[in-house]
Amino acid sequence: MSRKTELAKNTAILTVGRLCTQCISFFLLPLYTAILSTEEYGTFDLLVTYSTLLLPLVNWQLDQGLFRFMLDHRGNKKEQGKLFSTLLLSSTVQSIVYMVLFVCVEPFLKIENAYFLLLYVVLHVYTALFLQFVRGQGYSVKYAIASFISASATTVLNVIALAILKMGLQGLFLSTLTAQFLTLLYLVFTSKAWEYFSINSIQPRVFKRVSAYSIPLIPNNLAWWVVNASDRTIIAHFLGTAANGIYSIANKFPNVFINFYNILNLSWTETVSLHFDDKDRDEFLTETMTSLFKLFAAACFGIVACMPFVFPILINKKYDAAYNQILILMYAMLFRVLVGLYSCIYVAQKNAKKIAYTSISAAIINITVDLILINKIKVFAASISTLIAFFSMFIIRYIDVNKTVHMQIRKPIIIGSILVSTMLIGTYYCGNKMIQFIALCVTVIYAVLTNIDMLKSGVNLVKNRLKK
Repeated sequence: MSRKTELAKNTAILTVGRLCTQCISFFLLPLYTAILSTEEYGTFDLLVTYSTLLLPLVNWQLDQGLFRFMLDHRGNKKEQGKLFSTLLLSSTVQSIVYMVLFVCVEPFLKIENAYFLLLYVVLHVYTALFLQFVRGQGYSVKYAIASFISASATTVLNVIALAILKMGLQGLFLSTLTAQFLTLLYLVFTSKAWEYFSINSIQPRVFKRVSAYSIPLIPNNLAWWVVNASDRTIIAHFLGTAANGIYSIANKFPNVFINFYNILNLSWTETVSLHFDDKDRDEFLTETMTSLFKLFAAACFGIVACMPFVFPILINKKYDAAYNQILILMYAMLFRVLVGLYSCIYVAQKNAKKIAYTSISAAIINITVDLILINKIKVFAASISTLIAFFSMFIIRYIDVNKTVHMQIRKPIIIGSILVSTMLIGTYYCGNKMIQFIALCVTVIYAVLTNIDMLKSGVNLVKNRLKK
């Protein structure tokens, strides 16, 4: 199987696992925004945000180390058993320590709905570990099904709790926890974890080797938290939870975009790591990088062009202020995609320190710009600081990666994307539906022309499958 076919196959499998549930969750936004107040939604979003901060501190990113080292022992059940047994035990010990510390500290912090923060983090320690375990085994389908269960269970249980049982914010908490628990049960049984776990397989040297790779990822993830989530904390502190609810809704649309990138990134990371030593590596990376940028740029611009028509239908009027943030956040997520595509080189090289250094620099930029602007331009400070941070991180990683690996985007593609993005900035805020419709048509033409080769390949692939 060729590298491109391998990448396309893995991406297709993972995409199917999330496509339906992402669509369902997205189109249920009218329900969420109608039932929950901006304050309630802002509170839920903050607790989920804090959990993303705590997770790397609790699990030391050992789930990422498990996946990376399992790639080196794919097909070797004995070595994989050593990795899994050792890291499962360490994750359990770390979870117990977290729970003890949380119970001791919480009375002083007086966190509202603290039980959710406690249980959500512990569940994610295990679901993250098992997700990377099945992924490391090469079971992309099982990984996709687990993602499907997580998203669909969360969506269905949220609807039951909010619309049928009328449980409000507490229902949102309980249904989210239940969905994570169901996902974990599936992963335990589908991975046949008991066949890999053995007390005799637990080895301190394995933990030492994996943690040497994983621990440098902790500051990287904390930096990502600053870039992605500190905006919410700053908004809640300076502007209130209602403003945070507005910002959270604005992020829903960019999150749909970035979630599909995250699907591709799973298979992209694996492909780069497995084929990093190929002789034609640089040619393959440059060609694929350009193709992926064309695809995601077209998707990004397409979402922005559709917003003037889609937003009023999906979102309740009390969240109208979120519209102004979406274009800025979408462009920020496009740079985030580029950052992720380049970071796969560091993963392939097992160079976690470089990942951390570049992420920390972006985090410092993000929080500095946010704090300087928050009292001057309100919620816009969060969106603009996010855009500046991801743009800076992209420039840093682009320069650093190309010192050792030739991985560039072709200039005509870059020029075309700059022209389209500039046009959309002018039409997005103009308020004239006719001009915005023309911009949408131009964007569709751009998307088709730049991705014509990929579209032809897709059509030919479908034809060949149908003939067989």
